[in-house]
Amino acid sequence: MGDTAFALGALASDLAFSVSFGIGRELLDAAQDSNMTEDELVAAVLVLTVVLSALPKTVSNGLDELRERGWIGKPNPGEVPRGFTQFVRLLVDIARRICVSLAVQLLSANVRTRQTDRAVRIVSLISVAIFFLFLEATSSIASPKTAP
Repeated sequence: MGDTAFALGALASDLAFSVSFGIGRELLDAAQDSNMTEDELVAAVLVLTVVLSALPKTVSNGLDELRERGWIGKPNPGEVPRGFTQFVRLLVDIARRICVSLAVQLLSANVRTRQTDRAVRIVSLISVAIFFLFLEATSSIASPKTAP
């Protein structure tokens, strides 16, 4: 089961990465057609990324609250989530991955179009990469570490 889950996780990452390029190009074309600036498009994608990142934890907290109040039953401790809820979780996770990849791609495209000097473009693109690595590293600071 572990190898299958790892292979499916890697496939989802590859899928999110490759699909985001097509979506990004279509979003940039649609933004040009509707007279939307690239900055507005980047902001919209970043907001969607934040919402999709917060959605699983928010739903989990909501379900815990409903269980505490007795409105829904408590799950069995050894039961693995299956069915529709697991499918929705995976769908949200893939959508989040696509949005993160889209945000990086759109920011990179924005840097390429705004900067005329190649050296400035390279430094700006490196800073975008460092910014997203910083966000990824700091996003788990507040999360409690689980014991092995």
